[in-house]
Amino acid sequence: MRVIAFLAAIYVAFTMPDTAAAGMLAQAQQFTGMHEVKHNRRLRAALGINPARTPWCGYFMGMIARKAGRQPPKSYSFASSWRHFGAPVRLSYARPGDVIVVRTGRGYHVGVLSALSKSTAQLIGGNQSGRVQLSQFSRRQVVAVRR
Repeated sequence: MRVIAFLAAIYVAFTMPDTAAAGMLAQAQQFTGMHEVKHNRRLRAALGINPARTPWCGYFMGMIARKAGRQPPKSYSFASSWRHFGAPVRLSYARPGDVIVVRTGRGYHVGVLSALSKSTAQLIGGNQSGRVQLSQFSRRQVVAVRR
């Protein structure tokens, strides 16, 4: 009986992160196209801040994580804090739904992986050209992959 319980626990431990990651992608996709000015009221209510005045990619990811049943990092409003979310994953093993942190000039941006090619990571995230949308980032910009 203990062996069966142990094996069941291992199964849950290894399958749960994938399910949670997929949940984050599904949650993010529901907001695709929402603009920080055009949809300000709805985004302001969901994020708890005015996205037209505040950098909001971290706030968006915090909301998405909570909706998917995950605990965002303590300072989730800062994109760089997502480098410590969940468990680390090598970029070569990244899957849709994983959290990706990219370096953008002197700062960071965070989003949910939608697709990965040989040269780019396609992320869905908030505050990408002022809206929730899919954007391409070079794989060289990726500083963290978290599941």
